[in-house]
Amino acid sequence: MDLTREEEAILNGEQGEGKQKAMELVTALGKIYGADSLIDITSAHLSGASYKTIGDGGLKYLEDLVGGGATVSVPSTLNPVGMDRDRWREMHIPEEFAKKQLRIIDLYGQMGIKKTCSCTPYIGPNVPSMGDHVAWSESSALSFVNS
Repeated sequence: MDLTREEEAILNGEQGEGKQKAMELVTALGKIYGADSLIDITSAHLSGASYKTIGDGGLKYLEDLVGGGATVSVPSTLNPVGMDRDRWREMHIPEEFAKKQLRIIDLYGQMGIKKTCSCTPYIGPNVPSMGDHVAWSESSALSFVNS
């Protein structure tokens, strides 16, 4: 995969361990899918926000990213999580689950991701313009952005 000098520097750890870990993941996925290079994006919408789906391994990965100084480089929003952030007690969510879920949300926030916990990143300031490339998850968002 062809990388720019800046991308190579990130992959080599010259901009910190957190960004290096993220670039390792992105380039590994690029190679799996046969990408020739990376492209610039104008925004991102991240899934993998529910403790139920990412578990302790995902929580550790996020802690490593934050500990390594990773931050987002484009406006980014967060997909829904595994519980209501305010009313989890009323919903009988176990406290241990809630603590880990709230920690995940906090870690994403520390990286500069807006803690929207919404499946509609196109509502609000994250609306792309014609011709923009975005990195969005969530099925309704993909339908919106590709229309």
